[in-house]
Amino acid sequence: MLNESSFTVRESGRREDSFYIDYSGVYRIADIANQAGIKNAEIKKIYIDNGGIYDESLDIYYFNNIDSAKTVIYEILKGMKPDARGRLLLLTEAEIEYIRQALINEGSNNLHLSNKVKDAIFKKLNR
Repeated sequence: MLNESSFTVRESGRREDSFYIDYSGVYRIADIANQAGIKNAEIKKIYIDNGGIYDESLDIYYFNNIDSAKTVIYEILKGMKPDARGRLLLLTEAEIEYIRQALINEGSNNLHLSNKVKDAIFKKLNR
């Protein structure tokens, strides 16, 4: 499963005015394809179509501008199945406890927690 917030466009320290895509420390196409559940060839095509230049010595694709790399990230996420895409949520302990109790008491409707906690959870889920 991939999440959008773990993608980063980094400026290369080896090539001037070049950028590459990093997903949580992974930057090779094969590794990103494996995480995304997309075939290597499909991701390679996305990279090349957006101006990716392959550096064989490092097994990495570089881009001449940040926007091209961001477009690649968008297209990778768009090409994934919805159940393989994720997002990070930061929950307070009260929110986690509420969710835990809701799962334990599913169907019994006997939860009595503040609406403030429920509203905070819904705001985070609806972003």
